[in-house]
Amino acid sequence: MALHSFVAYLKYSWKARGRHGTHSPFVYDFVEHVLLDKSVLDQARLLSGTYMELKYENLMTRIATYYHYSNTRYSTDLSLVNEPLEMLVINDDNSAAWLEGLQRHEQWLKNDSAVIVTHIHKTKANSAAWNKITKQPQVRMSIDLFGMGVLFFKQEFKERQHFVLKY
Repeated sequence: MALHSFVAYLKYSWKARGRHGTHSPFVYDFVEHVLLDKSVLDQARLLSGTYMELKYENLMTRIATYYHYSNTRYSTDLSLVNEPLEMLVINDDNSAAWLEGLQRHEQWLKNDSAVIVTHIHKTKANSAAWNKITKQPQVRMSIDLFGMGVLFFKQEFKERQHFVLKY
């Protein structure tokens, strides 16, 4: 683990909250039914190919299952996205590509879409890109889980919110 990742993990550990540390019913439900769910996963639905720790691959599968996302796409190049998506997994160490790609291709994200960005604290550039992307106006809620981040675009969220959750 690089020095930046170690320091980022210490900061994450200090800030991270559980379900009782949030004041959002959506996030409480997310923690209760997705993060804390330990049920056996259906192997046919297991999302893989992201080169992440198994616990994060399992989490992505739980998100897709809980929110009934059937149109899921992995991408390292957002220019290849050419259809509306429910869940997009950006598996890329090129942090600048996350921001540029989302700004250019936001029309492919539906109101209930989620974007998962991997390796958000792997390098300084990734952390900076994650912080910048969470401030974009189309991102209504962001959840930092250290190994990955989840972005939600629900217009029903009146205020933009950012959460750091234990996982």
